Order: sequence, then structure tokens, then C-alpha cells
Amino acid sequence: MTWRDVALRDVRAASQSIGIWIVSGVQILLFVGLAAVEFVPNDGAFPTYLDSLTGVVAVTAPLVALLLGYKSILAERAGGQLRLALSVPHSRRDVAVGKFVGRSVVFSVPTALALCLAGGVAIVLADGGVPWLWLPWFVGVTVLYGVTFVGVAVGVSLSTATGRRVTVGTIGAYLVTVVLWEDLHTAVLLILHRFDTAVTNDMPGWALFVRLLAPSESFDLLVRTGFAVDRAGRYVDSGVAYVAWPVALGLLVAWTLVPVALGYFRFKTADL
Repeated sequence: MTWRDVALRDVRAASQSIGIWIVSGVQILLFVGLAAVEFVPNDGAFPTYLDSLTGVVAVTAPLVALLLGYKSILAERAGGQLRLALSVPHSRRDVAVGKFVGRSVVFSVPTALALCLAGGVAIVLADGGVPWLWLPWFVGVTVLYGVTFVGVAVGVSLSTATGRRVTVGTIGAYLVTVVLWEDLHTAVLLILHRFDTAVTNDMPGWALFVRLLAPSESFDLLVRTGFAVDRAGRYVDSGVAYVAWPVALGLLVAWTLVPVALGYFRFKTADL
């Protein structure tokens, strides 16, 4: 028995979950509905729609991913199924990797489907050319962005057996990385520069890199790489080599894998 068996079992269970189907349907309605709102009354352009969609995805994808992953280990640990799974036998590494892969698939497939449907509607309704060859890039970076938070959630779930701690950790991760990062970064930068507000418009290279560390900022830069959207301009115009799109891609990969690895190191010696 390997991690693949754990992942396959997780995907099969998810396919029978009414909640997963509801979330998938809501995503399709949201993304396609946004296209209708942007294009039908306004005869809008594709970059405008994509800019709006990026803003929506930046907020909703982490929520969906965290909800899918934060109880991935905790629920089975609390219910005793985890002890049974480890007696099959599975190693704890198989469980950790399988859960991460399974929850990633559960997030990725409906999200990619919703984005493809929305892209098809946009191609039909958009006024002007649509860079459709770049649409797979947008789907790919969006899926990676969401999987980043699957990794965070699974890492938190691996690290503790207490439901309250998992919940607090998950909410805290969302607030810090999605909601508060920009404000915290600005506050620290102003303190370091004696409240000289000019520094917020002309950030030094290290400050730009710290801002880029936020998954949502890396996601914006990756979207900007393929499309003419009004996002991530501070990185594109900075001329700083280490705030380019390959760095943003690497940061999202790190956000995905590091929490899972840290959670596993605690999980492999934990008393179940």
C-alpha cells in the first residue's frame, strides 16, 4: 500500500461528498457569472474581466483550499480511522503525501473546470482579441495558487491533534497571508523608515521581495506575466532581478511544500 492508495481513497470519498459538488457548482456560477456581468452590459474587454477574476480568485481559492485540507488528517485521527490506515500497512509518510495529493486533486479538478468554462464564455463574449494561448497559463497558476493553501492546510492538520488549534491555525494562515500581509508589510516598512511615506511608493529591493513573499502577490505577478492586467506593476517596473516571475513561481512551490514537510516532521513522531 502506498501514498497513491491513500490519495485515490481520498479522491473517491470526495467525489461522493455533496459539499464538494456544491463548492464546485458555486465556483462555476461565480466565474461564469462574473464573465456575464463584465461583458454583457458593458461590451467589455478581456483584460478587464481577467483583472476582476484574478481579484476574486485571490480571495476565494485560498478559502476553498483551506476548507478542503484543514481537517484532512485531524478528522481521521479523532475518529480512529488513522490508526486503522496505519495498520494496513501505510507509513505515516504515505498518509501525509497521499492526503496532500488527494486534496490537491479534489481542489484542482473542479477549479480548472470552472476556469475553463469561464474562459470559454469570455472568448465568446469579449469585445476584442482574447490571448487564448495564454489561458492555460492562467488556469495553471490559479491551480498552483490554490494548491499552495492545500499544502498549508494539510501541514497544519498534520501538526496537531487538537481541533481548536487546527481551526485557529487555518484562520490565522488565511488572515496573515491573504488579508493582512500588505498592511503588516507597510507598517513595518514605515517604522523602519521613520514613517516616511515616500518609501511605500519607492520600495527598496528587499522590501519588494518581502511583499512578494505573500502568495497572493506572487499569484498577481504570475498572472501579469501572461496578461495585460493592472496588477503587480511594482515588481514589473522595479528592475530588481529577484522579484521576477520565476521567483514568484518558486515562492508558491515553497509555500506548498514547506508546510507539509514541517507538519510531517511533527506527525511522524506524534502519539496517535
